[in-house]
Amino acid sequence: MKAHNIASASASVLALAFALVAGCGSDFAPKNAVTGVRILAARADQPYARPGETVRVEVLAHDGRTAPAEPMRVFWFPAPCVSPPGDLYFACFPAFEALFPVGVDLTPSLVESRELTFTIPPDALANAVVHPGQRERYTSAFAFMVACPGHVERIARRGDLGPNAIPVACMNARGEPLPADQFVFGYTQVYVFDERRNAIPKLEGITFEGKPVDLATGIVTERCREEETGDTCKKKVKFDVTFPEDAAEVDPDNVDAEGKVGREAIYVDWFTSVGKFQTNRKILFDGNLGRTPKPAIDFNAPFGPAKGTVWAVLHDNRGGTSWLEVPIEIK
Repeated sequence: MKAHNIASASASVLALAFALVAGCGSDFAPKNAVTGVRILAARADQPYARPGETVRVEVLAHDGRTAPAEPMRVFWFPAPCVSPPGDLYFACFPAFEALFPVGVDLTPSLVESRELTFTIPPDALANAVVHPGQRERYTSAFAFMVACPGHVERIARRGDLGPNAIPVACMNARGEPLPADQFVFGYTQVYVFDERRNAIPKLEGITFEGKPVDLATGIVTERCREEETGDTCKKKVKFDVTFPEDAAEVDPDNVDAEGKVGREAIYVDWFTSVGKFQTNRKILFDGNLGRTPKPAIDFNAPFGPAKGTVWAVLHDNRGGTSWLEVPIEIK
C-alpha cells in the first residue's frame, strides 16, 4: 500500500496513498528517524483487486524505543471497511463506534499479526461510479491496523479535531493512554476495479557509496568525528536503491495533452534507527521523463558508535509498495 501512517494520539495525517499505510500519529522530526513506535509502510499483494478476490496485506513496523516497559504489538481490525462514503477512510469510523462501546478493550476482537488476509466482497462495485477524470469505476477497501505496546480501547472522538479524529487509543495496564510516540493507528487502502491491475514495483537492492550491499552482512561505516557545534554531522555518505526499468508500468491515467500514455512514477522513502537521512523521500522515476539524474540520498552518521537498521521503501504512485532492510553499524 502506499503506506499511510494516519497518526497516533495527535491529528496529523501523512497522506501517502493506496496500499500504503496511512497512519494518524505524532509529527516525527525528522520523519526518517525511527525512535518510537512506528508503522513505516504497508503493502498489499494486489494493490488493485477485483470483487471476490483474496488480498494479503503486510505491515512494516518497528519499535525504536531504547528501554520499552512493554513490547510493541501489531493488531489488525479483522474485516476491511469497503466502499465507505466518498472513499474516505474516516467515513469508516461511525461503523467502529456502532460496534464497540467506549472504554471496551478491543484486543480480543483484533488480529495480532504483521499480516492480514481478507476477501473483497463479490458485490463491492455494485454502487460504484466512474469518477471525474477516470475511465473505470472503482471503490476502496480499507484495512485498519494499530501498533501499540499495551491494549487498544475505543474512545470518544474529540469533536474539535474534525471527522478524521481517531476512535481508538492505546492504553497501559493502568488504563492510561500512552503518548503519541508509543501509538500508531493506520490503514492500508486497496482499490477495487473490474479489470485493472497494478503490479508491485520490484526493489532489487540497496547500494552504499555506490556499491551493492549484502543485506545479511549489512553496512559498517565510521561515526562522525568532526569537531563542530550543534548536533548535526557535516560528513555525508550516500545510499541508493536499484530497481528494473519495467518496475514503472504503463499508467493509463497518465495521458499528456497529445494523448501519449506515460508510465508510473517511482519513489523511495528512507528510514533509519541510527543517524539521520538529509531528506525523507527521493523521486527515482518520472512517468514522462524516465529515471531522475540524482537518486542517491545523503546520510549523516551519529557522533558515537551504534548499531541499528536502515529501511528503503519503494513506491509507485498507484499503491504498489516493496521494501528492504539492512543492518548498519557505526564504529
